[in-house]
Amino acid sequence: MRRSPALRAPFRLTLCAALLGALGAPGHAQEKSQQSAGSSFNEEFLGIGGDQPHADLSLFSFGNRVLPGKYMVDVSLNERGAGQTEIRFVAKEGKNDAEPCLTRSMLDAWGVNVQVFPALSVGTEVIAAPSPDDDRCVDLGAIIPDATFSYDAGKQRLFVSIPQAALRRSARGAVGPEKWDQGITAGMVDYQINFARYSGDNTRNDPNPFAPPQNVFDSNSIFDRSRNRQRNTLFAGLRAGFNYGDWRFRHFSTYNRGIDGKSRWQGISTYVRRDIASINGGLLIGDGNTPGNFFDSLPFRGVQLSSDDAMLPDSQQGYAPTIRGVAQTNARVTVRQNGYVIYSTFVAPGAFVIDDLYPTSSSGDLEVTVLEADGRQTRYTQAFSAVPTLLREGTWRYSATVGKYRNNFGGGSVLGIRSSLSQPMFMQATLARGLGNEFSVYGGLLMANMYQSLLVGMGKNLRDFGAVSVDLSSARTTDRTPVNGQKTYDGQSVRFLYSKSFIDSGTNFRVAGYRYSTSGYRTFQEAVQMQDLRPFESFNSRRNEVRFEVSQQIGNLGSVFASARQQSYWGTSAKDRLVQVGYSGNYKQFGYSVFYNHTSNLNGAAGRQGPAVRQVMFTLSIPLGDTRASAMYTVNRDSTGRVNQQASVYGSAFDDSRLTYNMTAGAANQGGGSSGSASASYLSQIGRFDVGHSKGRGFGQSTFGVSGGVLIHGGGVTMSQALGESVALVQVPKASGVGFESQPGVSTDWAGNTVIPNLSPYRLNRLALRTSDLGDTVEVKNAATEVVPTRGAVVVAKFETLVGFRLLMTLTDQQGRVLPLGSKIENEAGLEVGIVGPDGQAFVTGAANSGRLTVRWGRDAADQCVVPYSLPDEKNPSPIRELNGRCEVPAAAMPKEPEQGVK
Repeated sequence: MRRSPALRAPFRLTLCAALLGALGAPGHAQEKSQQSAGSSFNEEFLGIGGDQPHADLSLFSFGNRVLPGKYMVDVSLNERGAGQTEIRFVAKEGKNDAEPCLTRSMLDAWGVNVQVFPALSVGTEVIAAPSPDDDRCVDLGAIIPDATFSYDAGKQRLFVSIPQAALRRSARGAVGPEKWDQGITAGMVDYQINFARYSGDNTRNDPNPFAPPQNVFDSNSIFDRSRNRQRNTLFAGLRAGFNYGDWRFRHFSTYNRGIDGKSRWQGISTYVRRDIASINGGLLIGDGNTPGNFFDSLPFRGVQLSSDDAMLPDSQQGYAPTIRGVAQTNARVTVRQNGYVIYSTFVAPGAFVIDDLYPTSSSGDLEVTVLEADGRQTRYTQAFSAVPTLLREGTWRYSATVGKYRNNFGGGSVLGIRSSLSQPMFMQATLARGLGNEFSVYGGLLMANMYQSLLVGMGKNLRDFGAVSVDLSSARTTDRTPVNGQKTYDGQSVRFLYSKSFIDSGTNFRVAGYRYSTSGYRTFQEAVQMQDLRPFESFNSRRNEVRFEVSQQIGNLGSVFASARQQSYWGTSAKDRLVQVGYSGNYKQFGYSVFYNHTSNLNGAAGRQGPAVRQVMFTLSIPLGDTRASAMYTVNRDSTGRVNQQASVYGSAFDDSRLTYNMTAGAANQGGGSSGSASASYLSQIGRFDVGHSKGRGFGQSTFGVSGGVLIHGGGVTMSQALGESVALVQVPKASGVGFESQPGVSTDWAGNTVIPNLSPYRLNRLALRTSDLGDTVEVKNAATEVVPTRGAVVVAKFETLVGFRLLMTLTDQQGRVLPLGSKIENEAGLEVGIVGPDGQAFVTGAANSGRLTVRWGRDAADQCVVPYSLPDEKNPSPIRELNGRCEVPAAAMPKEPEQGVK
């Protein structure tokens, strides 16, 4: 008989009241439940108002009882999360609850200084027999004075309290190597494809936009207006790799096809690397970049052994480059480093920020090209270098590299000698040491056939006044070109760097620095470029450089930021200059910002100052009601007097914002006319899809982009979004379409597998299921887990699932009498799937279409029966299926009348 939904609530309330009365308040700590071992309650209370028999409830007479076995629990150490750990609970004589078996390895992983406690070394204190792996349980209180623990079974949380003196000293944000997961053997492919079609009178007829840039600055249109035809461009990036144990094999290459029809494959890097945790570093063989915190970063092909800053605590790490700029249409932004294209994407009109460059240990100036849909092009250099080097006392930072210098700049030396002089062999070694009184010292050596350089420096933490470093380098360069004859240049360079955050005033100096070089000083890159000089060409070496980045919070009025870089050269008054200033704030629901950008470059061919470009932009935005959309007005003026006004609507859709969109209409003076654009981006289970279209006077542009990843593992092939560096292969068996918190578009495939991309290496990464997506037939044991991958690892995160239907059953015996209250219900695998409530009703989870359930109400073999069941076929079944079940006595059991407790 099907009950109406209105009849379900009284059953649930009655069952809850009965169980609360029988079991007492749940969630007591372990010690409290033990102290109440002698307590009892009147079981006849359960019979008030009816004649239903009851089962043997002595199993529950001690509250939320913990039975022996292995459980995944959350560990809280000194009121701070210490991750999840599978702990074995063992029975102890004289106690009703099983106790957690704490082992030496667990204490070591939680940060206990086990070396200073002899008992932990020999494992003499035990409360149970050794486990199969001989990891003995230790008596925490007897070994470490004042150490305690308690277990909350209701929350599955273990609370551990250990005196601070018994813990190892570690910096905030540190995760010990014992928690690092090297991952599984797997293959992977990360891909990105961007396609654009240009049409209209302004048909492109310029060289390949992805070709190595000449040293010029051009903000004018680069379209040939003489013809009206369509042209296409295509960019593809491919990162392929394979993991085997600790080894990471990687290859990165790009394909570029310009509007001129010229195509070019470019091998960016191919290498193999592995971690060496004992020295907080790694070994790389192949293509890479030297660290850029002392010398300028150099691309090389060879061998490198270096420390990895990501292995250090958060408080000791540097920062990644951030690129800002302004786009007036749906523009393509291309980023080069050392002549290689390392990033390319399309951005919507307005100010843009790129802060998701692929993780890299190198630093060095970034060349940014903004190509507008109507052909205008802007190029500028974004400075990127490391903050002052400060190390904790007693720690080291190091690198040693031997290899061949790699660069991809255009041109070539005279007489065909580029291969030997422009890509020389070199050796570089750097070393830094943290001393007492918050001093750090560092130095380095760089040597090649035509170049030698030595650097020494010192850093100091000034506490309230920030951090500062000063270093001096000396270099000797030999010009071996036959054109100029062999010449030697000697010079020195001094560099000053400063960093500080004023928390109280909201001021943050990210990097402020100054560098001065004598006329004979050359960097290694400049020394290599000198070898390519043609007759009568001059070379302008760097003279001085000033740069800084600062941000300031102005109370409730908003915040302002500024960054600037200026570099001058010997032999010319021309300068490279980049100045960016911005202010943003809010008034009620309105948001507003002002942005100013000034760029100018040295024209390398002529040695003169290139044309300066100035842009100023004002934006005003407002949310559109309760939707996820906003409206924005933008006005932009550049140095040519061109004024561009735009109105746009942008926002996101779906509960996880996996779809974003932007629609813009604009008008410009100086013959620019009106224009419009629309773009959208969708994050799916198998990748990201981008589309866009721009239309204006004399031009049209349509773009399409797709990026994603493919992970090949022992369980098959899993499609995903772009993988990034470290990833998690998540397995939720037999649960498809399940999403994850804070992961837009990510969901499990038909097999219950998915990939969580872009994990932080050597850090705790929490992965949590969206339980609302589990459906009516899937239950999970733990809805969240934590992983700590190493760099480039593919770690497995498996969620245990119980797949089946939810049933609301009314159970009776062969005589039609309801079964005893409190009887346990087990499935065919012996797992408990329910408990009998009032009136013989039971809520059962994980049921199959048909099967047999075992009901137990006592400790004897005769105190049980079996309920066969089979679910009827229904076109639109309810989430909870209701049916009656008759319990049959097993053939092996002797038939007998119910005992005293079973009426």
